[in-house]
Amino acid sequence: MAGARDDDPHVVVELLGRRTHILDLSREIGPDIPIYPGHAKVAFWWHLTHDEVKHYRIHPESRFGGYAVKGMALCDHVSTHIDAVYHFNRNRPDLTVERIGLETLITPGAWIDLSSVPPRTHITRPHVQRALSAAGVALRPGMTLLCYTGASKNWEDPVRFNSEYPGFDEEASRWLLDQGLVNVGTDAPSTDNPADTRYPNHLVHGERCVPHTEILANIDRIPRHAGFSVMILPLRFQGLTGSPVRALALWTDE
Repeated sequence: MAGARDDDPHVVVELLGRRTHILDLSREIGPDIPIYPGHAKVAFWWHLTHDEVKHYRIHPESRFGGYAVKGMALCDHVSTHIDAVYHFNRNRPDLTVERIGLETLITPGAWIDLSSVPPRTHITRPHVQRALSAAGVALRPGMTLLCYTGASKNWEDPVRFNSEYPGFDEEASRWLLDQGLVNVGTDAPSTDNPADTRYPNHLVHGERCVPHTEILANIDRIPRHAGFSVMILPLRFQGLTGSPVRALALWTDE
């Protein structure tokens, strides 16, 4: 992998015969990350250590050092995650996270900068349209739109991260889905304004049966506003309303 470091979210690989850039859009998962208010926190614990396995399960003369296993407990909406339709539409228990199709998870992508919208206010249709115009982005059916609000800068401050960000109003939410988007992503903890407990964006996505993705990272590091692909890969948890994801932006050298 050219140019890769252990802490570098950007690598270059050969993919399908082409030199491809991959940017990790995912946050880490661990006991100390910010958790949306009211959601379960993350817990990890040792189930079996190397020493325990070596002592109890391995032949005394074996050179094998044993294996290790950890247990974990977490919410299905933790860190970078996708919201399945059942999360915000109680009448669609058939649309849980394992039912999201690959055509929704691997799509053409675009991103816009909405960081000028003040925290705890609504992102309106004019905000979105101005950002699209500034970025030179034309939306089309089947796309994923990533929205940079600037909330990601507060990741190390859980109180601010969970309370200081904007979210879409109902008109903007409807207009975006009218363009045929199959997923809308944000770097914030929610696509909704935390000061508006009517959850207009979740309401609209529930009505339209369109998932969305929250707590993305590195959106503003994608070097082009369009002409890249988005890959969002949840685990196939049966019956759950969401899943942590590994989210990637991919593009090739032109």
